[in-house]
Amino acid sequence: MRIISGSMKGRNLLSPKSKNSRPTDNKVKEAIFDILFEIKKDSVCLDLFACTGQIGIEFLSRGARKAYFCEINADNYNRLNKNLKYFENDSYVTYKNDFRKALDLIEDKFDYIFLDPPYSEDFISQSVSIILKNNQIKDDGLIITESDRDIKLCNELLLIKQKKYGRKILKFYKKK
Repeated sequence: MRIISGSMKGRNLLSPKSKNSRPTDNKVKEAIFDILFEIKKDSVCLDLFACTGQIGIEFLSRGARKAYFCEINADNYNRLNKNLKYFENDSYVTYKNDFRKALDLIEDKFDYIFLDPPYSEDFISQSVSIILKNNQIKDDGLIITESDRDIKLCNELLLIKQKKYGRKILKFYKKK
């Protein structure tokens, strides 16, 4: 895994060791950022099921002001923190928590939220419900999901773009 663009372009990132972890591959990561085109320079992002943090790190490399990361797996969490060595400590916050607890602890609002939970769970719908209840997405913010199936989200969000890469489905939502 590597950082594909921005101030840290080309830097290698530690990959997860667990066979149960499924990091976003570079092709899909490039597609996400091609669709987003340019990251708001003062933006704040959330990589909720961070694994080793490559999506949030990509946001930081491309100019996001701050990134929040949540990862419950201890090994992945340690690798995430090692991957963040390229950045100033005040540009990121990490949580070694269940996503529900992390969302209840976070008081910031986000320009970009990336959700790529384990495919076998229904964590995307649960995450979005908490995010909306806690008012954690800015009015012009985007929620980006990666999944292996078609997930319908609540009526408060508008699907603005969808792309399929093999069995992976990327969806981009904004508030109505």
